[in-house]
Amino acid sequence: MKSQTLSLCCCLALLSGIAANTVSNNQTDCPQMCPAIYQPVCGSDGFNLKEFASACNLQASNCRRERNALTTFALTDMAWCRSQEVEDIHKLLNVKLDVPSCLKPCAMIYKPICVTNGKYRGLVPNECTFETFNCALNFAGVAPTELLRILKAETC
Repeated sequence: MKSQTLSLCCCLALLSGIAANTVSNNQTDCPQMCPAIYQPVCGSDGFNLKEFASACNLQASNCRRERNALTTFALTDMAWCRSQEVEDIHKLLNVKLDVPSCLKPCAMIYKPICVTNGKYRGLVPNECTFETFNCALNFAGVAPTELLRILKAETC
């Protein structure tokens, strides 16, 4: 009798451990309703960018995606969702880099940086060029909030 009770306890402990490590398919585990407060967040699943109305909406979406064995969204910088990716940010911003006070020798090493000004995002060849861009933009009278900032120290 003791061995049967011990076996039953071991089986129950094993089953509870397995149940605790699996993805639930119970609808009540995912947020059903999120507060109607607009506090947008940006998420990325590695391929796609998506803006959510709130962190709660992101969590609810991830819960449903996880149940369907889809990649979940990771919280990321809002500039990823709100900026448009462009091929040549230099031409688009029409930056004149020949400002004497901004010119400095930059190594010809291509180590791309993904940058944004909040509206557009694109690549600059390296950190030295990034600094030259911002100096030239600053000289042209661009507002400090519209200067380029680094999103990622590699390609977008």
